[in-house]
Amino acid sequence: DGLNTRNFLFVTDVARAFEFILFKGDVGQIYNIGGTNEISNIDVTKTLIKQMGMADREDVLISYVPDRCFNDLRYTINSDKLAELGWKELISWEDGMGATV
Repeated sequence: DGLNTRNFLFVTDVARAFEFILFKGDVGQIYNIGGTNEISNIDVTKTLIKQMGMADREDVLISYVPDRCFNDLRYTINSDKLAELGWKELISWEDGMGATV
C-alpha cells in the first residue's frame, strides 16, 4: 500500500553532518545521521510524479506490488547525539526534491 515510511535527508545535510562529527564529535562515539523528513513511499512516488508534470497520469503510473515478508514499515533513527553537537537539517523535503528532480 506504500504506507511504509523512510527518513530522507538531502545530500548537503548529510555532508554537513559528517563535518560536525569530524570536527565536533568525540572519538569512539557513534553518531546517527537522521532528520525529521519521514515520508511514506507512496508520498515519495506521488511527489516525483507531480514534479515531473505527470500528476494527471498518477493512476496509471503507480502500480502496487506485494511487499517483502521481512520489510519494516518504518525506518527511522535517533540522531539526538548529533543534534547535541549543533547539527540540524537545513533542507526541507520539498526543497530537496525540487533540487533533485
